[in-house]
Amino acid sequence: MYGALRRRLAATWARWLPATGDTLHRSRAGLVIATCLGLAAAILLLILVWLISGDLQWETAVAGGVFCLILAGIAALARKGRGITSVWLLAGLLTVLITLDAGSYGLGSPAAAGFVIPIVLAVCGAGLWAGIGVALYAAVAVWAIAVAGEAGWYVPYGPFDISHLTFNAPAYSVIFLLTALITGLWGRNLTTHRC
Repeated sequence: MYGALRRRLAATWARWLPATGDTLHRSRAGLVIATCLGLAAAILLLILVWLISGDLQWETAVAGGVFCLILAGIAALARKGRGITSVWLLAGLLTVLITLDAGSYGLGSPAAAGFVIPIVLAVCGAGLWAGIGVALYAAVAVWAIAVAGEAGWYVPYGPFDISHLTFNAPAYSVIFLLTALITGLWGRNLTTHRC
């Protein structure tokens, strides 16, 4: 029974991927499609939790629906064989949204940790240097948020604390760059040595 279910899931997944013999294109498309499906599932689950708890606002539901439609469009683009384009669209969209969220709530919220997703997506879909570029952007963004909060240039929803500048921004920077290096160098090792 387990084997039949596994074969059925594998066949279903194979139908979602572009009809090409190029393994790299199929892998990129699979990466984007899986990320889009995971993000859409997370959004729908959050909306359901907020609905049950009574915290759901109609604007949130609409924004979640629009975001899921955008994810569906990016996944469809990947399925049509536009893997690298869809990788960059998804990584760029996530980077912008995470920057806005982290800027709105400050470094006291976990929003900035979300930068790990576009970093890994860029590394796995476009290579080590692409991931390092996204990681550097994320590091600059958290430093800018921390410096702007400390200088009083804006007031985030969460209160500013000096630890955002002295601990959170440096820690996030190290995490982002290490994430890019670890995944990127491991990917290079796999393609070089065929582990």
